[in-house]
Amino acid sequence: MTRSPRPAARRRSRAAVTGVLASALVLLLSSCQMNAGTEFASQFGRYLDGRDDVASHRIRGNNDLPGRGSADSRVDLRAGLSDAELARSISEITHHRVARKIAHHNLSFYFPAVNGSGAPATVSVFVRTGDGALGDTSPAALERRIAEVRAFAASDPGLITLDTFIHDLRGSTTGDPYVTADRLNDYLRTDPPGVRYMSATSGDVGALGVVSFDAGDSVEPLRPLRQVLAALPPGVTPVRWRASSQRPVTAPQFELVLPRGTDPAVLEAAEHRAAEAGIPLSASIAR
Repeated sequence: MTRSPRPAARRRSRAAVTGVLASALVLLLSSCQMNAGTEFASQFGRYLDGRDDVASHRIRGNNDLPGRGSADSRVDLRAGLSDAELARSISEITHHRVARKIAHHNLSFYFPAVNGSGAPATVSVFVRTGDGALGDTSPAALERRIAEVRAFAASDPGLITLDTFIHDLRGSTTGDPYVTADRLNDYLRTDPPGVRYMSATSGDVGALGVVSFDAGDSVEPLRPLRQVLAALPPGVTPVRWRASSQRPVTAPQFELVLPRGTDPAVLEAAEHRAAEAGIPLSASIAR
């Protein structure tokens, strides 16, 4: 005669099944949570693919935990759009919602402008949606911002690109980065949202100059390095130079790297000129 399971055994069996189901549910929910950013990026990318005002886009989904994930996007809008048309496009895109929800979405919108020399430049505005939202996304407010950033481009004869991120403004130029730094400070008076740090860059890897500072700071304490640069012999182009008062530093810092093979006397002369100007210069010759 077969005996039925004892009550205690049946309870253990039911508890085991319940535990397995609960674990499976946790794993399922965790999987959805862990992939929120990439799923959002895929869905939002398909939406942008269907818009004829978007020239290109790059969306990075972040599967960050805890939370619902997030995303960082660059959206390049097509050339030929007026300020009002750009504003409508940006407003529509920022207000669009897809099925997958995330905590926040950082969007940098790029569009063409003309710099102070009449040459083409690319500028951008930043918007954050969701938690910690930044920037008025109404068409009227966006049209003002677009006009302001295009006016900034027209004030800088060497501007190539203005990159905007959640707390950063970064201008690149074919000219003097100190000029672009001054123009960035002027642009800051229009109150672009969320800006904490600013930098101006000239050249490229192998001949790079950078001026970086906190929003609201004067560029004047960084300007003395120009005296050292101006005193370099003709034909000696720094591999890299940098003047920075950007946090976390508490006083201006100056760096100069001269090309490999530079006569050590040139380095000594640069250090001497920096000492005369009262610049705490870190100078070296590239190896």
